[in-house]
Order: sequence, then structure tokens, then C-alpha cells
Amino acid sequence: MHDLAALFRTRFVRELWRRLGRDLGDRPIAIFGAGRHTSWLLDTIADVEGGPRIAFILDDAADGNQSISSIKILNPADARPADVAAVFVSSDAGEAILTERAREWISTSERETTPLVIEPYRGLPPGPYPIIEATGHSATQDRSLPGCMDEEAIDRANSLGVSFPVPTSSNRAGYSPETDAEYIETGKKERELIGRVCASHGVELESMRDILDWGCSTGRVLRHFDDLPDCARLWGCDIDENSIDWAQRHFEGRFRFFSTTIDPHLPVSNSSFDFVYGISIFTHISHNIDTWLMELRRIIRPGGAVLVTVHDEHTWNFCRDNPDSYITKHCPRFNFDEPFTDDFKAHGQGPASQSFWHSKGIRRRWSHAFEVCGIEPMRFCGGVQAGVLLRPRM
Repeated sequence: MHDLAALFRTRFVRELWRRLGRDLGDRPIAIFGAGRHTSWLLDTIADVEGGPRIAFILDDAADGNQSISSIKILNPADARPADVAAVFVSSDAGEAILTERAREWISTSERETTPLVIEPYRGLPPGPYPIIEATGHSATQDRSLPGCMDEEAIDRANSLGVSFPVPTSSNRAGYSPETDAEYIETGKKERELIGRVCASHGVELESMRDILDWGCSTGRVLRHFDDLPDCARLWGCDIDENSIDWAQRHFEGRFRFFSTTIDPHLPVSNSSFDFVYGISIFTHISHNIDTWLMELRRIIRPGGAVLVTVHDEHTWNFCRDNPDSYITKHCPRFNFDEPFTDDFKAHGQGPASQSFWHSKGIRRRWSHAFEVCGIEPMRFCGGVQAGVLLRPRM
């Protein structure tokens, strides 16, 4: 999951930086912290259009003769809070300490209105997060798209006797990184579950012309839809451009892949698909939920269907009974001993969040866009997520 977490952080920070530029306008910003994270931050946001202007970097160890990316590093004692509109806390492991120091610094402001303190990782699971280079986004990096398949991926497929190449463990979005056979088997199991849930509600996948895997990664599940009639077109999309690049190179024929963003929009026409499924996508959406529902409604054809998986009240109880589970550990501020009575709860924000929906909340709050045909608890993703089958309201 490390590569995926790093990717989420990169996308999240770039989008946050763009929005800060929009909100602050011409008013400058200061960065608090001059460590490794700040070097990564400046490289990551180097080509973000419309980002805020950085006045200086603050660090308690600064002597006035240092800089990062030509931006002066100042000791807080030598800088004035009145010169900036906001302070960006630049640390993923020591954010609490730096936040306290930033607040101490702005308390010395001569202005009545003090600068805003921005804690980018507030609400997210504790760091440090893995750092990866912002491939394709840095002003100091180039990018290329390979023109051939990976021989190793083909060899892995041949050794397993499967039809399509198998990605490396680092390119599987955290699914079965240790075992190729398990990676194939888990995708096959999800495909079979989708088929059974659809059949139980009268959705005939065999009659579908266009099927979309929303959040496909490198095709772990989508590859197993190749058992459908030849007329079916199999689409996949994901926010990870590296995964889409890999899928475009290793799947041919009826498979089509395209990149998306974390914004609630898919670059396709109205009524493009007969069936859309999203495995463990709504489990990581904390905001713009209504917008995403309406976007899914927009792209579904009349008579089509959507299947998504969620953490529901049964998942909440699972976390209560399994304190060492991955989900539980990534929700340190949730008290799972308390009953889950809200319609919705999200730990953190953005793609790194862990989101929970109560079944009654789904039926109450999703019904403006879809008819909720069924909720199947503890079926998907190793038996910890519920499947929700939806039909568009006409």
C-alpha cells in the first residue's frame, strides 16, 4: 500500500496547493519546516499553475544563509507574521510540533488578523508517509511512456497459465503483493461476487455492451470479465497514471483504459456505460459524495446498473472485534466500541480517508440519484465490505 499512499499524498498536496492559490490570490505564504518533506513539497508543486507565492521558509535552525529551491530559509525570530497570509506546516511525521511552533510565531503578529495555519495532513492517519517522486509533474523531471510490454509480466502470466500479463507487486495497489497466484485469485473472486450479486437482482451482465471498472488499477478484477460475449467492451479508469499506462500496454482488443482525477468528473459522454462497478472506491471518498453519485448517474445508460462496495455498520463491528486490522489501525481517532448510528463517518479526508456508510444512510441519502436495489454486507474485499447495487432513477 506504500506506493498507493504516496500517490494519494502527491495528488492531494498538488490539489490543495492549487486551491490555496485560488483562495489567497496575491497574498504570499510561508512554509514552516526546512526538512526533507519541504524539498519534496517544492518539487511536487513546482509546476502547479496558480499556486500561492512563497515568501520564505521558516526553520528554528536557520542562520539566514540557507535556501531551498532559491527560497530563503529564515529563523522565525527574523521573520514577521505580518508579511504573509498563511503558514503551511511542512512535515508528515512531526506536524503537531511544527504546528505548535507556527502558532507561537503568528501570535507575535502586529496585525489584528493573524495568518492562517495550514495543516495539510490534519485528520489523516499518522505519518510518516512514504515519499515518491512526482512522476510527470516536476519541472525538473521528464516523462516517457514505454512502447512495449514487460517481459517479466508476460513470464509471470505464463507461469500461472493465465491469459493476460501480471503486474509487479509494486503495481497492484496493495493487493496481494507477495503472491502472483493470490493476486489473480482475489480478482477472480471479486468478479464472481459481482456476477452473483447482479444475477440475484436481475442484472444480466451477459447483455451489457460497455462495462466500466471505476478505479481499475492494473486490471486485477477487469481481466476476469473477459468471459463475457465478444461484443462487450471492457473499460477501466484510475487516478494512478502509472497503472493506466501499464494496463494500456498489456491489455488489447476489447479493453480500453483512461486516466481520471480525484475530482468528481469522468471524461466520458452521458449514458456511456451499461454497467459500472467500483471496488473499494467509496471507502475512500470523504467529500463530494453527492457529486460523485450524480456523475455515476450521468454516465449510466437507461436500464443500466452500478455496483459499489462500502464499509458499513458490519465493517464497523468488524473493526471493533479486530483492533489489529488494517482498517482499524488507520482510524486511530474512532472509538469502534461505540455503536455506529450516524449515516456516514469518515476518518481523515481525501483518498487516504477511511469512510463508513450505515445502510440506512445509503438508502436515505443516495435515493435522489439511484434506486438502492440491495445491500450485501461483508461480501467483498476479503469479506469486510458490503456490495451496494444501484439502478438509475428515471
